[in-house]
Amino acid sequence: MAAWRTFAIKMACNQKTKQSLESEKKDMKKMISRCLAVLMAVAMVLTMSMTAFAADEGTKGSLTVNNTVAGKTLDLYQIFTATKSGNNVAYTLNSAYAEFFKGKVTNGSSLGEEALSEAAYEYVKKQVGDDGSTGASFAKDMLAWVLDSSNDVSATHTTYTTKAGSTKIDNLAYGYYMVYPLVAPGDATQTYTSVASLVSVTGNANVNMKSNYPTVDKKVNNKKADDVNIGDKVTYTLTSKVPDMTGYTSYVFNFKDTLSKGLTFKEITSVKVGETDITKVDKGQEANDTYTVETTEKGTEGNKTTDIVITMNNFYASNNGKAGQTITVTYTATLNKDAVAGFNPNTNKATVEYSNKPGEDSKGESEPSIVDVHTFDFTIFKYYKDAQNNNQGLAGAEFELYKPNEAGTGRNDDAKINIVDEKNGVYRQATTEEAAAEGFTSAKIVSDDDGKVLVKGLDAGTYYLHESKAPDGYNLLLDDVKVEIKAVYDDTTGKLTSYSVDYTYNGKTTTGTAITAADNSSEVAVENKTGAELPSTGSKGALMVTLAGIVLFGALTASKAFGKKKAN
Repeated sequence: MAAWRTFAIKMACNQKTKQSLESEKKDMKKMISRCLAVLMAVAMVLTMSMTAFAADEGTKGSLTVNNTVAGKTLDLYQIFTATKSGNNVAYTLNSAYAEFFKGKVTNGSSLGEEALSEAAYEYVKKQVGDDGSTGASFAKDMLAWVLDSSNDVSATHTTYTTKAGSTKIDNLAYGYYMVYPLVAPGDATQTYTSVASLVSVTGNANVNMKSNYPTVDKKVNNKKADDVNIGDKVTYTLTSKVPDMTGYTSYVFNFKDTLSKGLTFKEITSVKVGETDITKVDKGQEANDTYTVETTEKGTEGNKTTDIVITMNNFYASNNGKAGQTITVTYTATLNKDAVAGFNPNTNKATVEYSNKPGEDSKGESEPSIVDVHTFDFTIFKYYKDAQNNNQGLAGAEFELYKPNEAGTGRNDDAKINIVDEKNGVYRQATTEEAAAEGFTSAKIVSDDDGKVLVKGLDAGTYYLHESKAPDGYNLLLDDVKVEIKAVYDDTTGKLTSYSVDYTYNGKTTTGTAITAADNSSEVAVENKTGAELPSTGSKGALMVTLAGIVLFGALTASKAFGKKKAN
């Protein structure tokens, strides 16, 4: 009985254990099912999110515009919206452009929205060609329509500020865009003549800007920098191009030029558009293919600058349709007595003033083009050697400056340089007007108490320094001093990088130090020598004769006396 009870208890316990295990298994299954359900839910959420993300990625792209200038305005007009599936792209016409295409496609006015969209797509495809190479005319036509203030396309229009080199626009809705660099006229060097570009954005797109902003290139004597004598005439040339004036009904295009104090304006010698000469007229006589000139002086005497404005009259009427043709302005000026010398440049800068927004009286101005005119100087140091062999300044030496003879072997006596004494040890070359004035006399270059004088206003080249009078007590130079002013210009920029002054006396050449900073001057050191006083042979001889006579007379007298004494 006891054994049976024990067996029954064991069976009961086993049954309970079995039930517990079954229960645990059921609980585990429930837990796994719940976990799977959660995971599936998470997976669905993730899938939905990824799908949504992918859909968003499939409607946005980017556009990189190359060859942009920093700080300008870039206009984008979305002509068509677009959707993409694989390699297939569907375009839908923006309703803002419906009126444009109604006038272009067959029976456009009678077409419904979808039919017009399809017809517009086919029209654009035909106009631009398979590779886009024939779309310039269409782009220009559309730009003119867009810029017409009576057509409202503001809902499709966005603007961006450009960066230097290239401008990338991210998160741009898929579509077919017209890209317009505001007020940047066409460049004749480009294959395309339209300032606008057409580009499809269905991913990462690129487009090269087909236009440049108005510029002016200025040259002096066909260089970016040159050196001349004070009084010399220089020729300036301003070069620009006729812009593409699409969207405009009038256009301002003027040259603005500023001469520094060392330059005196003379006259406009030529204005051309292409090969056509443009006529100068006075204010109030403006007509097609004419220009007017206005000059204004600013500042005080000795420090005056001159502004020159060359107004191209009726520019739109005279030049519409001539985009890309070269505009050339030529004028002359002289380097005057107020010119700075040495490494300091006499600067001259020019800009172009132009219309910068269709339908508005708004103007922009190009970056300045700057050229330099130089005239050089050197310092004469007249000295002697003291007892300690030190160089001491010597005052009172007089010099004249000459140009070389044709052979280059010495001075040309008929080519003395006219000199003006500006006082305080400064001398300069006289202007043509000064030298031609009645009563003018070229000044002698005279060394100061410190032996130094500055000579300025000279072109690079060879000169001969002639000492016409030595200081009292000193010997005149046996020969002239050959002076060579040498200028070095940068091959790329055309600007002056340095100048130096070499000089030769009595067969010995001294190489000057390169001058690279303003207010520095090369030195030409000229020594004067003196010696002990030469004997006066005439006076010494007379003394010797006198002494000899006295001795001889004394001897004769003594002899006579001795003879008399002997006789007695």
